[in-house]
Amino acid sequence: MKVGKHTLLIDGNYFVFSRLFVLPKPKQGKLLDDDKQKAQFMRKLSIDFASEMRKLKMFVDDVVLAVDSKSWRKDLFPSAQYKGTRKQNSNVDWTAVYAVYEEFQKIVASKGVTVHQIQGAEADDVIFGWSAALNARGKSCIVWSGDRDLIQLVNYSQTNDAHTLWYYNTKKTLYAYEGFSKDMETSASKDMTEDDMLFNMGGQHMLRDDYQRDILNWVNANKISIVEVDCDEFIFKKILTGDKSDNITSVVTWQKEMKNGKLRNYAITDKTAESIWNQYIKEYKGFTIDFLFSSEAKDILSDIIYRVVGHSSITLIKTNLTQNISLMLLHNKTIPDPIQKAIYAAIEADWEGAIESRESIMEMDKILEGTDWLEGAKKNNFAPDPFAGMDIPKEDKKSPMKLVGKKTKTVKKDPTKKLF
Repeated sequence: MKVGKHTLLIDGNYFVFSRLFVLPKPKQGKLLDDDKQKAQFMRKLSIDFASEMRKLKMFVDDVVLAVDSKSWRKDLFPSAQYKGTRKQNSNVDWTAVYAVYEEFQKIVASKGVTVHQIQGAEADDVIFGWSAALNARGKSCIVWSGDRDLIQLVNYSQTNDAHTLWYYNTKKTLYAYEGFSKDMETSASKDMTEDDMLFNMGGQHMLRDDYQRDILNWVNANKISIVEVDCDEFIFKKILTGDKSDNITSVVTWQKEMKNGKLRNYAITDKTAESIWNQYIKEYKGFTIDFLFSSEAKDILSDIIYRVVGHSSITLIKTNLTQNISLMLLHNKTIPDPIQKAIYAAIEADWEGAIESRESIMEMDKILEGTDWLEGAKKNNFAPDPFAGMDIPKEDKKSPMKLVGKKTKTVKKDPTKKLF
């Protein structure tokens, strides 16, 4: 990994599934249950991937695609039914979805993109590991995702002069550490001195300023909104409220009978979490994430929660608080050691990896070059636009499009197989 520009950390599941449901719905059958739809999906993934690479090329020099595996959280807290309320859409051929996704991983891996799937780890865990490893070595990174849980990774390491940002492309919003905008403006306003020209050409601080200017130019040109966050405050509140999408409940829940006799469920809201945060800061001044790992600290926080909310019990609040910290906080004290070792082993193995030619991932044709996904499309006059499906002629039955294209460089074997 080259120090200077950013490494882009892509949440693979978010990338894939946010593209799946924009495809045209079939008039009959399930989505992706024929080769033409599979080809449309592959081209849609390739077009959008290339589009993002072009937008970010000025300040990104390495790309990591993080892929989900079955989460360790489901095994550690079976009673919590982590993500237990999620249901797959029965109108989708999910076997086909995962087959296309796996093939896409192999294709981009052959172009120099680092693809990591670690047994027992979610993509969030993999992204956490990469963010920590990169920042520790003075390399900044951008997390590309729509999963707000990953906002907790936003930070700036003054010691290593490196940061992690969270980019939500759909909303054109960049989440950054407090003071980020000021840093951008400072870098942009710097003029190169004569000493810089003579003695520091190519020096680390000059490279950093150049890339900061590139980010600022990108922000301005694309009208990106910047939101500065205190990641400690963010995850503090997130732990209190829980996460409905992952079936993680608030640390306090209660019921109240309505006038019609029916019971209504209540939980800690964002507003209540803000009140708890303010009360804690008022009594204890400062807060750091490591505070959450002592039993005494949990007693203190549980007491404050009980006083603000006025429901449940301190004992039950502490139990729920402990569980939510384990499920939601991305930290070296929450992710099991074998999982972390596997993540960091994979990172070390691919640390020197880099995209051999960035042009190879900036156009759909370049990404799919040499595969049946592209060659089959040309042979059958498939338009490169994945939404042009209505006018695509029927496939030649003598030469049907294959689902799996020409073999490319495969993703490295999962190192955790030795650990589990």
